[in-house]
Amino acid sequence: MGTSTGRIAPHAGMVIVQLISATYVVVSRVILIEGISSTVFLVYQFALATIITGSMAFIFESRDRPPLSISILGWIFILALTGVTLSQNLLSASLYYISSALESSVINMVPVFIYILSIISRQEKLEINTLWGKGKLCGTLVSVSGAFTLMLWKESAVDLVSTTGWGEWALGLAMVVVGVVAFSAWIMLLRPVTRRYPAETSMTAIMLFFAMLQTTVVAAISSHKASQWRLKWDLELVNILYGAVFYSGLSNLITMWCASKKGPVFVASFAPLSLVFTSILEIILLGEALHIGSIVGSIMIIGGLYIYLWSKSKEEMHHLMEGDDAFTSSLI
Repeated sequence: MGTSTGRIAPHAGMVIVQLISATYVVVSRVILIEGISSTVFLVYQFALATIITGSMAFIFESRDRPPLSISILGWIFILALTGVTLSQNLLSASLYYISSALESSVINMVPVFIYILSIISRQEKLEINTLWGKGKLCGTLVSVSGAFTLMLWKESAVDLVSTTGWGEWALGLAMVVVGVVAFSAWIMLLRPVTRRYPAETSMTAIMLFFAMLQTTVVAAISSHKASQWRLKWDLELVNILYGAVFYSGLSNLITMWCASKKGPVFVASFAPLSLVFTSILEIILLGEALHIGSIVGSIMIIGGLYIYLWSKSKEEMHHLMEGDDAFTSSLI
């Protein structure tokens, strides 16, 4: 049972991460439409998440926590800057200029970015001449194609460009692209940094603390009016609490652990699932219509993910049979 649970845990963990992300995005879209400052919102979220994860680190890792060095702190600062401050601030702010459909389409290119970067950095082997190499590539492409299908195939036309001018649209598109690249770099850096500092909860707390400081500087410049820092006792506060506990806290912690165990491509391969969950939640909570494209896209996403995971398991079984100890542990 213990072995089976250990094999299933990373898969279940990443599914939970995508469900958390989808819930957070759906609620955040409602709040951002009302005109709240995205940077102020994130400052409060990161501050509360730091307190929660810091308390968890003190309880569970106070005895086993490895010593911190200037080098480790520097790498955690970079993780906070890329994966939290840059990515979350840019992705949130871009919704002021472009539609959520366009942003979601770009975000779901994360597996492609990660796959390419992993091959370049030799964290992942292409092996296109093998069955599993072709399967990983095919599965990634099918999942990404399903993400585009889910977002763009509607019974009525989808307006990808908002009512703003082309200049603002280009600015919003540039923001989301940079945010996605920063997030991809963050996933790539997780595995080597967690190997040097194998205390995921403590590292998450420090990372969120740095992200809070970095975002506070941005918020002080962009939202200098006192009225913009006043909290409302409504859905805004609920989402701050949810974002702090689950999205910034638990989600980052699970992602770090999965990246350290299975690598960046494994983590990125689950990203398209967030679109499936988002579509379901929008239908249930916001009354959105169910389109044929949503059904077809969801099937493609899940099918592509299964093809990738099956191919990855075959690859790892092959390397384990050949005694390649450098390869990661069994995926399935």
